[in-house]
Amino acid sequence: MKSIAFYSTDFNMCVSLLMYLQNRYNITATTDLEVLKNIIHTSEFDLVILDAEPSAKIENFCREIKSEIKIPVILTYVYKNQLKDFDLNIRKYVNTIFYKPFDLNEVSMKLSALVA
Repeated sequence: MKSIAFYSTDFNMCVSLLMYLQNRYNITATTDLEVLKNIIHTSEFDLVILDAEPSAKIENFCREIKSEIKIPVILTYVYKNQLKDFDLNIRKYVNTIFYKPFDLNEVSMKLSALVA
């Protein structure tokens, strides 16, 4: 079974996605970005999902994953026009961005394609 690391500051989002995907993937969820950094460096994952607005911190984290760990990254967040520059920059380091609210079926299909 493929493994996915999931980060969100929203505990309910972590639980919801965990429940939705638990039958198809091994999910490790956290609400702490530092914990996520530690677990993806100490365990093998097939994909990382970040539920976070683009920022310099998130962009650096994605850059690190792409260059060091080399696993796919999905970013989800609520699009705001003031985040347009961050959105454009972070696309270099993520495989897919889903804007909230997103369609879980669409996310599932993308997950299947990225971890195949």
